[in-house]
Amino acid sequence: MNAPANISDALFRAKVVGASEVAALFDASPWLTRYELYHRKRGTIATPEFNAVVDGQPENERVYFGVKLEPLVVEAACERWGYQPAETPGRIDNGKGLGGHPDKVVICPERGRGILEVKTADWLIAKGWGDEPPLHYLLQAQTYAGLTGAGWADLIVLVGGNELRRFQYEARPSLFAEIERRVAAFWADVEAGNEPAVDYSRDGKALVEVLGEPTEEVADLRDNLDAEQDAIDFLAARARRDEAEAAMEFAKTRLIERIGTAGRALLPGHRVGANQTKGTPDREAVAGEIIKGRRGYRRFDVRSVA
Repeated sequence: MNAPANISDALFRAKVVGASEVAALFDASPWLTRYELYHRKRGTIATPEFNAVVDGQPENERVYFGVKLEPLVVEAACERWGYQPAETPGRIDNGKGLGGHPDKVVICPERGRGILEVKTADWLIAKGWGDEPPLHYLLQAQTYAGLTGAGWADLIVLVGGNELRRFQYEARPSLFAEIERRVAAFWADVEAGNEPAVDYSRDGKALVEVLGEPTEEVADLRDNLDAEQDAIDFLAARARRDEAEAAMEFAKTRLIERIGTAGRALLPGHRVGANQTKGTPDREAVAGEIIKGRRGYRRFDVRSVA
């Protein structure tokens, strides 16, 4: 069903698990956990504004340009594969707390009505996918197929800004039923206050926001052996990080010594970039006041070419 047009996007997002958030309920989202999703919907923490622009500057350039390129990618897909654009709802939901904003509803001459889900990806990121895109993209596309009653959902990916890829999938009603079941169970937990467990490797920022600003109180954990072990583990991990950073710097400096003044180097299984960035010169702001420029620096990067 189409969502009411008289509510704001922020209120709509607060009342539904969005198609892009569904993956968190399958532990398949690279950027969202069950714990953070729970507190977003409880209103404990804020839901980040999608594609936010602050003082004319996008908060996330990748998201910003992905949105800007979306109509062009859809147009290119229609030209290449013969899709015919159809009316696409701005918002859609199932009336039970699952919803979202589908990218494009289209008609395929052979397969009928379906969904195009559009993504942009760096070449190296797409290379790491293997034969198909990651699960969180597929769950999003299948969610929109189910919400719109479409027979299929194709993922269209613009790779590296100049390569268009298509991944074709038929709608999977059984998977959509499982998505709806998990969303319903999630909202029941939100209503009952059943907080998911914290993912300690990923939920640091969310937990800090949930707890709020610290006070002047001193927590006495001297009898808490688990807390003592946490402190030991933290220091050990920091030491390993410092050792790893020192090892990286050692290898980097040796490579630069071997490369010399060359801006790039080719190795049997790797490619090294070590070019110089341009600095900015000193300039005079007002008479007698000099704003110092920035020196260029040598940008270093190593990539596998195997």
